[in-house]
Amino acid sequence: MSNELAKWRDKHLNSISKSFCAAKWYNASLHLGHGYTNSCHLPLPHPIDLEAIKTNPSALHNTPHKKVARKMMLEGTRPGECSYCWKVEDIGRNSIADRIYKSKPYKEEDIASLKNKHWTEDVLLKTVEVSFDRTCNFACSYCNTGYSTTWAKDIENNGAYQKFKTSSAGAYYADGSWAEPFGKYSKDNPYVDAFLRWWPELSQELQEVRITGGEPSASHNFWKFLEEVKKYPSPNMTLAVNSNLGVSDKLIDKLIKASHEIDVKGFDLYTSNESLGAHAEYIRDGLIYPIWRKNLVRIIEEAKTNQVICMMTINSLCLFSITEFMDDMLELKTKYGWNKPVIDLNILRWPAFMSPLNLPNELKEKLHKKLFDWFEIHKESNLLSVHERAQIQRLIDYIEVVEQGHVKTEDEKELHFHDFKSFYEQYDERRGKNFVETFPEAADWYESLQVDYTIENVAVTTGHITHFENEEYEPDVIRKKKEGKPTWDAKASNVLADKIKNGTWKRVDLKRK
Repeated sequence: MSNELAKWRDKHLNSISKSFCAAKWYNASLHLGHGYTNSCHLPLPHPIDLEAIKTNPSALHNTPHKKVARKMMLEGTRPGECSYCWKVEDIGRNSIADRIYKSKPYKEEDIASLKNKHWTEDVLLKTVEVSFDRTCNFACSYCNTGYSTTWAKDIENNGAYQKFKTSSAGAYYADGSWAEPFGKYSKDNPYVDAFLRWWPELSQELQEVRITGGEPSASHNFWKFLEEVKKYPSPNMTLAVNSNLGVSDKLIDKLIKASHEIDVKGFDLYTSNESLGAHAEYIRDGLIYPIWRKNLVRIIEEAKTNQVICMMTINSLCLFSITEFMDDMLELKTKYGWNKPVIDLNILRWPAFMSPLNLPNELKEKLHKKLFDWFEIHKESNLLSVHERAQIQRLIDYIEVVEQGHVKTEDEKELHFHDFKSFYEQYDERRGKNFVETFPEAADWYESLQVDYTIENVAVTTGHITHFENEEYEPDVIRKKKEGKPTWDAKASNVLADKIKNGTWKRVDLKRK
């Protein structure tokens, strides 16, 4: 099932370089509330240059950090920030990484043209994901205060989560105040202003704009932006909206109405879930499964949509009912068609202790077999697209082969197990939940874990992101050192990015190797 995608990858991406991804040029996630960006949702976001966007709004996307990563890709070097894809490809078995899915929407000639562009050139976006603020009525376990106001209330009321041994738990110390430098409603936000100045041009060139959050429908900035969209009819652009579908009937009505009023090529609705019933309600705090499903059906039946997509964030706990959840989605597909809903599986990277890899081997093997057996039954179903089948197979391979999910996570599983127990003990107390009752299959293992209560408490932090993965992917570095080849490093990347930003680079800095 992956052969078709692998052939496309080899012809259109690997022919430029084996580390090439068109999304580094043509796609962006713009976190306008706090002025950060990344080329997709997988790398950590990095700051946008506030001075640069005053005269060049495209600097929202064309940052020095991204340009250095583009240089690496053109030269066949694997950027460390893209480790999610390299982990998948290093599985072997022709595993299909996200760089294929994120490049495939673009015209083949547009992808090919990037080979001849200098990596310092600004590029106009073709697809963009935009968040205006962090307003959200959910506080999902794997989310944090930087992307949810409800999560922020947890920290405000109860203080930081405590007693962790790994760095990936750091987000749970934070109140997320860094994400609202311009206040809750993002007034007089220069990043939003720059985006709106850019919008008349972007609206005529974009293939898709996707609004995310937080929960967009709960944000006044989202509805304000829709009025801006109406000013510039965009017959070639798809408008996509993320929604947890857990908002009031009034907001669901408003969203359905908007889908019929916007003058665009099409309207797509993205929602999120990855497990069934009580499991979903535990993982995604704020979700009530019957209400979520009812609203999903309403969107399918009443909204004017091209497709409805259910994003699945694959974490360890969802594996206990992922097959039952996919059965439920197949039931909807049977009634409404293969693309209502589409399921889109994204393997969780942060926090590492929630990774689907960080379960005891006996449990992991049992859940792996359950997923493998389910797929053996359904992999030829015409209700699953090539994309969906490849992603399910990728997850099966990932759980079986990969030891740790991220290049910078700690290698010792016992540390992750410790933080798993420490987090969910506090999560249960704060949210009125019960891990053992909800996941009885994991109860014996969970209760055997001991939290080190002697770990010193940590004060609440703002949550600023201070580390940006700008080095070469580590396994590649080790290999090249053995071969005596030159390698990238974070310090060199930072120096080059600063030279681009300050306009002090010289031709020798820009020459491709």
